[in-house]
Amino acid sequence: MAYDPGGGGAQAPGGEFQSPALEQLVRRLQQLPGLGRKSATRIALHFLNDREGAGDLTEAVAHALANVTQCTRCGAITEADPCAICTSATREATVLCVVASPVDILPFEKAAFFRGRYFVLGGLLSPLDGVRAADLPFERLMSRIDEDGVSEVILALDTSVEGETTALYLQRILGERDLQLSRLATGIPVGGALAYTDEATLQQAFQHRTGF
Repeated sequence: MAYDPGGGGAQAPGGEFQSPALEQLVRRLQQLPGLGRKSATRIALHFLNDREGAGDLTEAVAHALANVTQCTRCGAITEADPCAICTSATREATVLCVVASPVDILPFEKAAFFRGRYFVLGGLLSPLDGVRAADLPFERLMSRIDEDGVSEVILALDTSVEGETTALYLQRILGERDLQLSRLATGIPVGGALAYTDEATLQQAFQHRTGF
């Protein structure tokens, strides 16, 4: 039986589906990031029309839930704990790149130019949202630095207010240690046109200008 992607005929006057099971599925999908009711409805009806695809997705989700975890040393998404990066003999244990989220590791690994290791904070300081220093693993970061004899820490954090706050906090707590502390440069991207650069980006590029 094919279901109308618009879903209008299957809905009760109150805007909910006459099928409680379908309504529950739509509401669950709505809880996913970036999905409103219309998008959730289209996805739900698609699965009803593609039972085999829905079964494959269910199996994939169950497999991921059973096998995927976070590395207890760095916080990266992995199936083996510790992860392959933390246990690799070819990675530089003395160079540590600090990121906010596990997904922030992906572009570094895709580019394949960084040969150090990572530490995931799992968030950024944001007093307005109730995220304070005690909520993030700064103590575990300090222990990791001591255990691995880290000599350089690279801060790869967002250039948001929260990212700046976190970077300043890390600069304060790591400033007295005998290590090199740096952060990613900001400014005009490669291939970007100066005439179309926004004021905030231009100001950061000017402040972080380098000699040549």
